Amino acid sequence: MAAFLIGGGKGSTKLEIAGAMNENTTANDFMEVLQMEHAEESTNEPEAPTVHLALKADVSEASPSTFSSDDSASYARLASQIDALGDSPGGGTDGRVAKATFFGAEAYGNRFVFVIDSSRSMIGPRWEALCYELEQAIRSLSLDQEFFIISFDSEAHPMFGNTPPRGKFLAPDPKSIRRVRNWLRSIELGRNTFPSSSMMMALNLKPDAIFLLSDGEIRDSTVTDLRQVNSLVVGSRYSNAIPVHTVLLHSEIGYQTLEQIAADNHGTFTPVPFRNSR
Repeated sequence: MAAFLIGGGKGSTKLEIAGAMNENTTANDFMEVLQMEHAEESTNEPEAPTVHLALKADVSEASPSTFSSDDSASYARLASQIDALGDSPGGGTDGRVAKATFFGAEAYGNRFVFVIDSSRSMIGPRWEALCYELEQAIRSLSLDQEFFIISFDSEAHPMFGNTPPRGKFLAPDPKSIRRVRNWLRSIELGRNTFPSSSMMMALNLKPDAIFLLSDGEIRDSTVTDLRQVNSLVVGSRYSNAIPVHTVLLHSEIGYQTLEQIAADNHGTFTPVPFRNSR
């Protein structure tokens, strides 16, 4: 009795055959059977095509055809992609440090507030890019993390119109993602870029970090208000400063102000340039 295991070459299916040999069967006879079996396998089951997927969230490994938030030709498709993403729950941290990512800016912790510009200058591609990236940021959270969103123009607009304490942090489950998507679509862009009241509301929620996004010059007392309220006492056991990470979207206006806010509040500043499609 003899058993044989033969592995196919590159690109072929492994063939596993056990054969019984009696005294009248030669090794050459058995090898001829194996060759015939291997030929049939190669003929009947061609190689499966290789499928390459590029995820927008991982820019470093994306293929040249990957959609980009700064490619104007892709914005209409970006909006439709949100629906195609389905209703899967938020992602997991897989043992990594808990964090959130928004337009490439990173913040660490479990509770995050997104303060977003909903003034009229955001109309069109900027607003579409914001909605897409915001939903992506929420989807990337794990289910034990939470988020809250406040939009601003002349005043603060907390998500779903619920001001804290009625408005509360939400987990990134399918129901919450659908609600956020519908709320973003319902927002009417207003006048002015006054985020101060929104930032005070965000600080009162005591998150682990805040993301502040705008596309223009902030024209209220946000800078000085944050310096007074979101202070960090150096050398003391009291440390109540909440990191504020700022994002300047597709604009050069407001660069210095957002950069200063991030520097004052122990955050990072991320300018997101806009490149016209070729």
